[in-house]
Amino acid sequence: MKKKFTFKKGLYIFLGLLLAAGLISGIVYLVKSNSKQSEAFLTRKPVVQNMEDKVMATGKIVPKEEIEIKPNIAGIIDKILVDEGDRVQAGQLIATVRIVPNLAEVNNAQQEVLNSQLQISNAKMNVANMQKQFEMQNRLYTQGVISKQEFLTSQQNLYSMQQAVRNANQQLNTAQKRLLIAKTGATPELQGLATTQIRSKASGTVLEVPVKVGSQVIEANSFNAGTTICSIADLNRLIFQGEIDEAQAGKLKQGMNMNVVIGALQNKTFPGKLTMIAPKGKDNNGTIKFPVEGDVYNPNNEYIRAGFSANGEIVMSSQKNALLLDESLVQYEKVNGKDKPFVEVKQADGTFKKTYIRLGASDGIKVQVLSGLDKNADVKVWNPSDKDKEELKEKSGK
Repeated sequence: MKKKFTFKKGLYIFLGLLLAAGLISGIVYLVKSNSKQSEAFLTRKPVVQNMEDKVMATGKIVPKEEIEIKPNIAGIIDKILVDEGDRVQAGQLIATVRIVPNLAEVNNAQQEVLNSQLQISNAKMNVANMQKQFEMQNRLYTQGVISKQEFLTSQQNLYSMQQAVRNANQQLNTAQKRLLIAKTGATPELQGLATTQIRSKASGTVLEVPVKVGSQVIEANSFNAGTTICSIADLNRLIFQGEIDEAQAGKLKQGMNMNVVIGALQNKTFPGKLTMIAPKGKDNNGTIKFPVEGDVYNPNNEYIRAGFSANGEIVMSSQKNALLLDESLVQYEKVNGKDKPFVEVKQADGTFKKTYIRLGASDGIKVQVLSGLDKNADVKVWNPSDKDKEELKEKSGK
C-alpha cells in the first residue's frame, strides 16, 4: 500500500510540473507574439498644412459668346477671305456670295420695267396734248374769251400730267434696280452694303469656316436658320462648362471661387468663379449630372484654345494650418448606433491604444482631425497596401 501511494503522488507531481511548463511556455509565446505584432505595423504621423475642401467638375473651355455669320441672300460662295484662327474686326469683309438668278424673279422684274416704260410713253403723250391745250387756253384767257377759273383748271391739269411723267420715271428707275438686284444681287451705288458681301458682325477670332468656295448657301430668315459661313468669338472672354454629380450639386452656390485646370497646358491652373448651376439635372448613363458654368480669368493673357478639356475645382472651404491624417488610417465602430471614428496610436511600450477622434473636412485622401490627436502621434497603418508591406520589409531588414 505504501509503494502504490508513492507512485501516484509522483505521477501527479510530474503531470503538474508538465502543465505548469506548458502554461509558462504559452504565456511566453503570447508575450513574444504581441511584441512581434506591435512591430509588424507601419505608422504614420499627422501633418500640419493648408487644406481645401473641393468639388470637382469635368468639362471644357468655350467662348462666352460665339457669333455665327450667315448670309441674307441665297447663292454660291464666290470668295472666302479668312481662315480659321484669323483675327477679324467688326465690319471686315469675310466672304462674297454670287447670286444665282431666279428666273421667275428676273422675268417679273423685266415685266415691271416694260410696264414702267409704257407708262412713261403714255404720260409723255398726255403731257404733249395737255401742253397744246394749255397754250390754247392761255391765248383765250388773254383775249378774255374764257374765265380765269377755266384757265387755272387747264394749268392744273398740265401740272398733273407732268407729275405723272415724273412718277412714271421713278417707277422705271425702281423697276430697273429690281431687275439688276434679281440678276446680280446688288446695285452699283449700294455695292458696299450689298448682301453679297458677307461682313463680320463683331471683332474676335475665327473659330470655324464650315463652307468652301462653290458651296451653296441659303439666307437666314423667319423660316430657317440659314447657312453658317463662319463662327467668331472673343477668346479673351472664355467660360468653363462642365457637369457635376448630383450628390455635390446641393453644396454649390453661385459666386464660389473655382480653379480651372487645363490638361493640354500641362495642368496649368487659372482662377475662376462659379456663375451658373443648372436647376435641372440630366441623365448620363444612369447617373444624374447637373451642368455648371464659370468665368475663366486669364491674367497673363495666355493663349487658350476654345474646346480644351478642363476640370473645375470648386472650393467649398479652406483651412489654414489644419492637422491632416491619411483617411485610410481611420477606423469606425458603432457607439450608440452611430459610427464613431478612431485610430490606433502607438504607445511607449510598443503597443497600440484605441483613440477616438473628431473629424472635419476631407478631400478624399486626407481628413482634418479636429480633436483627439496631436501632430507627434504615431498612428497604425492597419490596412497596409503592397507598397506599405515592401516598406515594412525594408525597415525590418528582411
